[in-house]
Amino acid sequence: MIPVLTVAQMRKIDEMAIGGNSAAGYSYMMEAGVGLFDAARQLVPTPRSGDIVIICGKGNNGGDGFTAGRLLLEAGYKVMCYGLCQPDDLQGEAKLAYDSYIGREGNFLVLDDVADLGTMRKSSLIVDAVLGTGIKGDPRGLSAEVIDAINASNVPVLAVDTPSGLDNDRGVPGKSCVKAAVTVTMGFPKIGCYFFPGRLHVGTLRVKDLGYPERIVEKYGSNIFLPTTQDLRKMLPARKPAGSKFDHGAVLMVAGSAGMTGSAALASVSGLCSGCGLVYLASPESVVPVLAAKLTEVVLVPIDGTAAGAPALSASEKLLEKMKTVQALCIGPGISHGDETARLVSLLVSKSTVPLVLDADGINAFKGKSEQLKNRTAPLLITPHAGEWARLFGPMPASPAGTIDELKKRAQDFSMTILYKGNPTIIADPSGTAYLSPYGNSGMATAGCGDVLSGIVSSLVAQGCTVTEAAALGAYIHAKAGDEAAKELGEYSMMAGDVRRNIHKAMRGITG
Repeated sequence: MIPVLTVAQMRKIDEMAIGGNSAAGYSYMMEAGVGLFDAARQLVPTPRSGDIVIICGKGNNGGDGFTAGRLLLEAGYKVMCYGLCQPDDLQGEAKLAYDSYIGREGNFLVLDDVADLGTMRKSSLIVDAVLGTGIKGDPRGLSAEVIDAINASNVPVLAVDTPSGLDNDRGVPGKSCVKAAVTVTMGFPKIGCYFFPGRLHVGTLRVKDLGYPERIVEKYGSNIFLPTTQDLRKMLPARKPAGSKFDHGAVLMVAGSAGMTGSAALASVSGLCSGCGLVYLASPESVVPVLAAKLTEVVLVPIDGTAAGAPALSASEKLLEKMKTVQALCIGPGISHGDETARLVSLLVSKSTVPLVLDADGINAFKGKSEQLKNRTAPLLITPHAGEWARLFGPMPASPAGTIDELKKRAQDFSMTILYKGNPTIIADPSGTAYLSPYGNSGMATAGCGDVLSGIVSSLVAQGCTVTEAAALGAYIHAKAGDEAAKELGEYSMMAGDVRRNIHKAMRGITG
């Protein structure tokens, strides 16, 4: 797991790891320079590929830039460093890095006027080492002019730690903010790099591990994490070579109503595509003929319906009996908003003996009565988007940290796991831990994609994942399937069914 930090947490870890020892600080700067050097070589593969311009501020970001410049010089690249301060104004590790760069006969010019950057447009890469992560508010003066000139150059930009001008806590760009192709963030990613609109300025985010002591990271870090592919692989339930369909888990889905059979079909087939052995789809008897025409592998369970064609309260006895044969329960996709259906949902949640996933209209059933979600004994995962959350708990705080804190608080208060859909998707569990899933694309903002996610996470629970593991793993699989669909069809033309059809590619990406 990769910790995701606030700016203050990252600064504290750096301070405690260095402990006032400039040699230690310089060694971390050397590691940062290596990360930038590697990224620069990927963008400009050989010295013959073009010149590199590095623009350095007076802080440690500038020191990282000088270090990368020295390494590039040693590899044969033609490098030009510009500084936003006089060399005598540099201090500590940044001054050591500057001296080392100049010692290699590196080119350097102090910027007095942004016009001095005229040759920048002819370079193959610009390294932005102007401002660090601590900026609050808009860049001013020469720094702002330089940032605007970088953006106007149409040259690819490699940002050092952060695009200059980005608020790394709030994810909000200043009026002047570098638009990077690649950002190499040092030590650990900062929370604001994953949230829009700032994320549009980050480009591809790479994390350079600087080797901070684990005890310091654990003491001063966060309880917000980015799961790695290796972490997710460990969560994925193993296949059973000699097992039957019953050994790979069964899900009972209460889904679908008149006019909403598509939700039920997407969720149930997505469950099967994600590895479970059986999906029982409980839908009102009146819509079963429509579902039978859509579905082949799903086992249909006709239940009583209301006059409007939604699941009826009288179906509870049959559903509770069927629940005894499964390992997971999913309630909500396409069941409608009727009062009687809401009473059925409330009863099933309170009496469930297996872990349950509550989505869509299953969540809406608790509008104005969220406290009833505490009336249960089974593990619970809810999967709201912003609108469903607002109906359940009211408005969400605007800042990334505020949103995550609110989710963690509710997860602890209700002893449930929350998968808050968005970009990034945020998972919070009762332990007070949160996970980010910053994947997917705008093409997934289409009807039915949430139903696909419900099917995936329900299947993973049935196979043996905890609800928190299923949320983190399911969010990743769902997003990566969406990215695969976008590669094929583009973000304008893809539909939920295209995401479902690419689940296998996402899962194979995890299993290797």
